[in-house]
Order: sequence, then C-alpha cells, then structure tokens
Amino acid sequence: MTLTVFSNARVLDTLTGHAHEGFSVVVEGNRIREVSDRVSKLPGANEINVGGRTIMPGLIDVHIHVYATHLNQGATRDMPLTLMTTYALQRMKGMLDRGFTTVRDAAGGDYGIRQAVEQGLCVGPRMFITGKGISMTGGHGDMRHRMDDSDPCDCSNALSALTRVADGPDAVRKAAREELRKGANFIKVFTSGGVGSPNDPLEGRQFSAEEVRAAVDEAAAWNTYVTAHSYTARATQHAVRNGVKCIEHVNLIDLETAELMAAQGVFMVPTLVCYEESARHGKHLGLSSTLMEKLRRVNEDGIHML
Repeated sequence: MTLTVFSNARVLDTLTGHAHEGFSVVVEGNRIREVSDRVSKLPGANEINVGGRTIMPGLIDVHIHVYATHLNQGATRDMPLTLMTTYALQRMKGMLDRGFTTVRDAAGGDYGIRQAVEQGLCVGPRMFITGKGISMTGGHGDMRHRMDDSDPCDCSNALSALTRVADGPDAVRKAAREELRKGANFIKVFTSGGVGSPNDPLEGRQFSAEEVRAAVDEAAAWNTYVTAHSYTARATQHAVRNGVKCIEHVNLIDLETAELMAAQGVFMVPTLVCYEESARHGKHLGLSSTLMEKLRRVNEDGIHML
C-alpha cells in the first residue's frame, strides 16, 4: 500500500486548540497512520515537504446544494442540466480547496455527481446526498410561478434537479422509495415555508402528519433518517413529533421546541451564514423585495434563536 509522508508540517490539534510545529503525518493508502514529531525515514515512502504549512482535519459542511448554482432561483429555471453540472463541478473544487473534505447535500445532489467524485472523474469532497427534496404542492419545493397550473415534471432544466412534488401518504412514500432507490443516503422533506420560494409564507406548516410519517417509515426501512426543512416552532414540532431526526434552519423556533428536539435526540443545522451572505448580496443578484424581507426576518430571528 502506498505510503506518503507529509513532513515539516504545522499540525493543528483541534482537541486542544494548539498548533504544533515540525511534525510529520504518515498516510498509508487513504488512512492517516501516524502523526508525530519523531517520524523516521520509511523505505519506499513518497515524502512531501509542506514547508511549514498547516495540516488539519478536513472540514465538514452539513448543508449544501451543489446544484443550486444561483442564489436567484429564477436564473436557474431555464438552465440546461449540462451547464448546471459544469457550475457544480467548479463549486465542488472550490469546496475542497477551502478545506471541506466532506459535504452533505440537502436537496439535489445525486448518485451521478457522487460517483464522479468517488471514481476520480472530478475533484470534490466526499458526498452524502438526499437526492431530490420532497415537497407538497404549493410547498417550499414547488418552484412553479404562482399562476402556472401545469403539473410539476422532471424537466430538462436545472431547477427541476433540486425537488419533486408529492401529495398524500402514498405519493410521499413512493417519492421516498424512488430517491432511496437512486442512491440517497437520507430523505429530505419540506415542512414549512421557505425564503427562496416566493409563494409560500415562512409561517406555513407543510405536509400532513400521515405524509411525514410515510417518509419516516420508508427511511427507517432503509436504516436511515428524514431531515426536514423547517423554520417555525409549529412546523418543527410537527416534524419532530412525526419522527423526523434532523431539522434544517429552525430560525423561528422557541425554547419549548428546542427542548422537545433535545428530548427526542433531534439534530439542528442552523445555516445562519447562508442568510447573512444572501442578504448582503441579494439585491444585487436580483432577489425580489418579498425574498429580501424574508431574509431580514430569518437573520434577526436566527440570532435570537441561538
């Protein structure tokens, strides 16, 4: 098995918060075998002198959308899938260059892009994917224009790569099965309104209890879990009481809801930096006044929530 020695390194110990100079890191295959200031010469090893640069554990980003190539979703609507993928490849390389060696794609990332990384066809972090996020009609994942009555479809544009619409427990169950069949590591549902969708209020509660439980049941059958997009206390309690194990965003929850999540062992992913950056650049990128007002609210309430 290939041995590589990274010598003359500044090693960051994240347990103690201290950096150590003059260390060496020995990698055997794809595993770190040794970290020491006294590594001896290893016959046949490839030595790389890193010139005092810092070596640290890889960062993990637990909420990304590799295919959401524009903050303004309207710009994604007519983008060809091939162009979207090209954007995604650049973004994934950027993630890795910034030190993120693992990412969790919380709607959109699929088996194909994950396999491209694993097979060395492109440069990017290791990926855990949910496939398409599951939305009800009129929910956060229903990206049709307000007066568009056509049925949502798997169209050949980038916007359709992120979500799918399902109504009723049977349809939600089938959607979850489809995403798991296509290689999803976990399932994503939308249980409240969102910032990026123009037609649903943040305060809305989405999906019935039976629909949420259908997704949870299917995920459990595959020994995995459901995460839910949710902002408010009402929507979050709705998700948690019906078996969801992780909540994305949660900017508008209260102490009672936080205590319920803790008691049920439910994780939270606040994503606050996304809203800060979106609010800073949103107007320049063409976000509507409605979306900018939503961003203002989730920024202010997110800090209060913490």
